[in-house]
Amino acid sequence: MKIILTSILFIIVTLVIFIFSTNLYKKYPLPILNPSLITTTVVIMFLLLFQIPYDTYMLGGKWIHELLGPSVVALAYPLYKHIGLIIKHFKIIISCIFTGMIVNMVSILSFFIWLGFSNEVTLSAIPKSITSAIAIEVANQIGGIPSLAVVFVMMAGFSGIILGPYLFKWFNIQSELGRGMALGNASHAIGTSKALEYGATTGSISSTGMILSAVLSAFLIPIFITIIF
Repeated sequence: MKIILTSILFIIVTLVIFIFSTNLYKKYPLPILNPSLITTTVVIMFLLLFQIPYDTYMLGGKWIHELLGPSVVALAYPLYKHIGLIIKHFKIIISCIFTGMIVNMVSILSFFIWLGFSNEVTLSAIPKSITSAIAIEVANQIGGIPSLAVVFVMMAGFSGIILGPYLFKWFNIQSELGRGMALGNASHAIGTSKALEYGATTGSISSTGMILSAVLSAFLIPIFITIIF
């Protein structure tokens, strides 16, 4: 009974924080106030303040985590609605994905090796721009640390939704295709949720970028690492 009550408590706490964050974001739609970012930050502060172990929180948090899979699958709906547009720009989409993958891997390897990080940490960062479930498997396969890979995935997601809107403004990127591919390819599901704010078309393109990037990365990253190392 105690476990059940604890689970319900943390589910309620998380939902209340998320609802508050969502309402705050609607009133002040600043990238830094994204509900996912605010909820994550407040939950971490809550656990630290009351010295609650992460495992205890996950008694309830795991049920919210279980919704991650269905929520990602649900992103396929706007993709389906705009399948004609995706087919029309398929060559551009594939080119963007391959370019993003190559730039990501080369920049991570160069930057982390230059800073003197260990191979384990470097390899954990490489799958940062794909959804966490696949990033964990890829990191484990190439010799990285799965739990650390999730941290890099979160950093990529949050940095994308915070910096993305400003970069679009500074570089005057108005294209739905450009915005969608940038957010989906670099910041996975969180980026796609942000892309949906720009419209269903941008969201569907972002969803396409996220899905294809994850699938191709799962195959190509291990091959790339095998060649390099």
